[in-house]
Amino acid sequence: MTLNFHNIIRSCLVISALLSVTSSNVHASFDLSLKSIDDSEHKLSEYIGQGKWVVLNIWGTRCPPCREEMPELVSFHDEHNNDDAIVVAVAIDFPSYGYANQDDVIAFAEEYLIDFPVLLSDSRITERAGLGRLQGLPTTYLFNPSGEVVGVQVGMITKNILETFINQLKLKSLQLK
Repeated sequence: MTLNFHNIIRSCLVISALLSVTSSNVHASFDLSLKSIDDSEHKLSEYIGQGKWVVLNIWGTRCPPCREEMPELVSFHDEHNNDDAIVVAVAIDFPSYGYANQDDVIAFAEEYLIDFPVLLSDSRITERAGLGRLQGLPTTYLFNPSGEVVGVQVGMITKNILETFINQLKLKSLQLK
């Protein structure tokens, strides 16, 4: 019983932290090109602001919390990608925070059965995108369908937290209409 209570409190705290970030706090630009693990070039603007919720996850192959949270992101994407939300991952090297090693990222993506876009960069990606300095790994940004940043989580995130937060924002949006 205590464990469930602690999980509920933790989820509420994380959701509160996510809710504290609004689109007015961040002025982002997503026209920068990044290489994907299949060597093609992609812009974040291909995903963000295209009518779906976007979970942008910054992670590293050797980051223990990143490895632990990846199945949650895969599950979230698998359940929502045909509906209203997608996951986009940007891999950076850990612990150097330099440019990600493509072979390591490909092996990781195969091991974890990642079926969402995986792009390669370094820790300056968040600054170049106008999202501020990267505070740690993993870091997850949540964008609404219009492309506004509506949440940021430094540290692990779960499918349940993402779904709860998105549902709360949808309800809030309906109440404002």
